[in-house]
Amino acid sequence: MKIAAISDVHVKIPHDDADHLLCNFLTNPLVVNSDYVVLLGDIFDLMCGPHTEYIKNFEHIFNLLDVLQRNGKKVLFFEGNHDVHLEALFKFRWPNREIMPMQIPLIEMIEGKTYYFSHGDEHEIDNVNYQKYKAFILSPPLRFVANKMMPYRLLNYLGKIASKSSRKRGSVSYDENLVKKRFRSGVTQTTEGKFNFILGGHSHVKDHFQITNNSYYINNGYALRSKSFIYIEDHEISFPELS
Repeated sequence: MKIAAISDVHVKIPHDDADHLLCNFLTNPLVVNSDYVVLLGDIFDLMCGPHTEYIKNFEHIFNLLDVLQRNGKKVLFFEGNHDVHLEALFKFRWPNREIMPMQIPLIEMIEGKTYYFSHGDEHEIDNVNYQKYKAFILSPPLRFVANKMMPYRLLNYLGKIASKSSRKRGSVSYDENLVKKRFRSGVTQTTEGKFNFILGGHSHVKDHFQITNNSYYINNGYALRSKSFIYIEDHEISFPELS
């Protein structure tokens, strides 16, 4: 069994560097020959609601996902905190729900081992403000606004402002070693060694951490920086390079 996974690509506009990196991942020989292709959230820097402009702008990416699922790959798409409320959009693109976004972790038994897939922000347990923010954006009132009331142009404008502000704040205080330590502590507490492989993102820090003798946490980090993805074959972990 072969698994290929990536997170935190943050594609902003069609054919930017992140877009090219994502397309290189989706067409990589290791990926197209995998059984599972897993997108672990924040694949897009801003995608929210059912707006078909997203499908038009990123048709080439949706088509590559479609090719993978048509070729028998199990394609898993997890929403992050930058790409949310996408169920109606994906249902428009895939009326038979061949690929549907997930907001909660998925646990799969694969060849005798337990795999835990998620965006990974649930492991940031010491960041109370973030957890409140995530609960707010996933709340039913916000889902209603995103799906029924928020025009695409306004959403796109507000999202760009929020994204720029977030990056400005993060650049001042971002300490990779501290973030890695916090996420290792968080994932240890949230999973308690119950799963053999925990795949996630969100932290933007690449990591391969052994929680217990039989439990591992794997994160490819911010894809444009790490230029790599997660690849697991016969339960052996590696980080193939991307260009």
